[in-house]
Amino acid sequence: MQITDYIHTYPFAISPNLADEVITHYHTNGQWNQSSFSTNEGISPRSKERVDMKEYWINKQDKFYEELKTGFRGMVDDYIKTHTKIIPQNFTPFRMNHYSKGGFMKNHIDNIHHSHGQQYGYPHVTALIFLQTADEGGEIVFCDGEYIPEQTKGSGVVFPSNFMFSHEVKKVIKGDRYSLMTWIL
Repeated sequence: MQITDYIHTYPFAISPNLADEVITHYHTNGQWNQSSFSTNEGISPRSKERVDMKEYWINKQDKFYEELKTGFRGMVDDYIKTHTKIIPQNFTPFRMNHYSKGGFMKNHIDNIHHSHGQQYGYPHVTALIFLQTADEGGEIVFCDGEYIPEQTKGSGVVFPSNFMFSHEVKKVIKGDRYSLMTWIL
């Protein structure tokens, strides 16, 4: 197997209509915060060099949570049919990411113990749903440029949360990019 065989894409994780509804609702009603990178000592002083996006966390009591969980669950259930040693215990709350013009996330890995007030535990996999792609730029790129998945409204991707699966979001040149992510513990 090649490393990219562990990155699975899903053309229809959720419907494009649901993606539009989620963006419309949370763009207006969400309590958005500037995203940051954390270290074991707290917020990294280099956050602005590492990420430029806004984030909003969607929890169980929030609108669209169940519909989005169904989308994430479908992808993860399919993923573990192939990668049978993964036994999901829990999904973290869903982070909605908004990258406007100039927004980016530098190359990193998701092998974290805790972040943003999340529960403790190392994630097995990361799952992303693309709500809206930027008009230009904003692509997610894996494994130092080795793999760029198809990214359309409502599509998704699942990949291991470890050192072998570095990824980044290229700078948005034009438009806005919205995505959702969760870690599966």
